[in-house]
Amino acid sequence: RLAELRDEQLAQLHQQKRHAEEAVRLMAPQAERSRRAARAAGGLVIELAMYGDLPVRLAAQNCNQLAAALDAVAESAGALDAADQPRACDVTLALAALVVADQLVVAGGASKRFLPGFYDPAFGAPKSLFVRYSFRGVTHEAVVGDDEALALPMRQHATE
Repeated sequence: RLAELRDEQLAQLHQQKRHAEEAVRLMAPQAERSRRAARAAGGLVIELAMYGDLPVRLAAQNCNQLAAALDAVAESAGALDAADQPRACDVTLALAALVVADQLVVAGGASKRFLPGFYDPAFGAPKSLFVRYSFRGVTHEAVVGDDEALALPMRQHATE
């Protein structure tokens, strides 16, 4: 019975992933155009966004000290290629598509897996969202829990 449940969960994960990939495929052209324009103007550009069971356990208020988090995210990203069941997913384009007028606001109180282009890659595990972005030529990084709000850009996210 346990194997049956695991297979069912895996099938749901694959279906959610396919839906998320389709959403990203549809939003990608507009998101890429917006990113190019923002990059040229020094606006808000999402460089990397990872969502899932990341080995990042920093408070959102302490995001300007993310050297350890960067290593952890790189470790997680490397593990994505080797794992049979990845615990995190790349949501860079999905998040970039939500940028409006050089701002990104994601309300708190609900799981980010419900956002367009997102899915739950680690059922039952606590999840977080790591975002590396540039604004006015400065690199910023932020980490928020699954149901925490996210607002970009913010000075305290600056890494320089």
